[in-house]
Amino acid sequence: MKELNQKLIELLQKAGDDGQILHMIEQEKISYPFSKQSHLMAYLLGSGRITYDDYHKMCQEYQERNQYLGLYDMAPRTFGQTWGEEYVHGLFPEFQKATRETMKEKYPHFDGEFDLWLDGAEPDEINGIRIEVKACRANDNSTKGSLASRAYSHQEARDHKFEYHFQQLKPSCCDVFIWIGVCRDSLLYWVLASDELAGTGKFAPQHRNENTGVAGAGIFEGQVFMTEEDLRPYRVEEETLLTRVREKGRA
Repeated sequence: MKELNQKLIELLQKAGDDGQILHMIEQEKISYPFSKQSHLMAYLLGSGRITYDDYHKMCQEYQERNQYLGLYDMAPRTFGQTWGEEYVHGLFPEFQKATRETMKEKYPHFDGEFDLWLDGAEPDEINGIRIEVKACRANDNSTKGSLASRAYSHQEARDHKFEYHFQQLKPSCCDVFIWIGVCRDSLLYWVLASDELAGTGKFAPQHRNENTGVAGAGIFEGQVFMTEEDLRPYRVEEETLLTRVREKGRA
């Protein structure tokens, strides 16, 4: 949004009437789905300051810079519990959604403790790979406003050393983690085996299970806060996600 605002202001300045128009629009009561930006673009179009092709190009550029911004409007429960696993399954149908019905033969005692299942790659591989998927949206925590208005681009997240927060992690219940970092212009992927989690030095108990990591506590549940630099050893490209999960699962 900052880039679009700057572009519109520059166009108004070239027209020589930026102050008057900006003041008028800022004084108007604007309700969804309209916005200050849409009013400015309507003025620029109507006054002949820009052509429709100019307008269309600005829209395309905005979409490219913010192609994942819609994920910031998603309700926390929907985003946290279903989006990630559905997105991964959409990329690679080989990942199977884990439910009591789909797991009744492959994993008879399944009770919702992991998200996806991946069959062995070779015919003689009996066991599959249990996968837990987590996602986190990178945003500016120092300001107020909607989550979408505070969404970081990938570069902004790196510049601010944003700490991705992955929670309710259960390393005793899965073989491999897929972590997704969401920025408004890109998605980042990290894959690590469950036994690598302790090696990060970042795994800590969460409020739902203060005994996380204590022998005999049953299901260990915890969380991590990690920067992109912390996560660098586990970074994978989208097209290699399936391959890396297989490799980590076998290891």
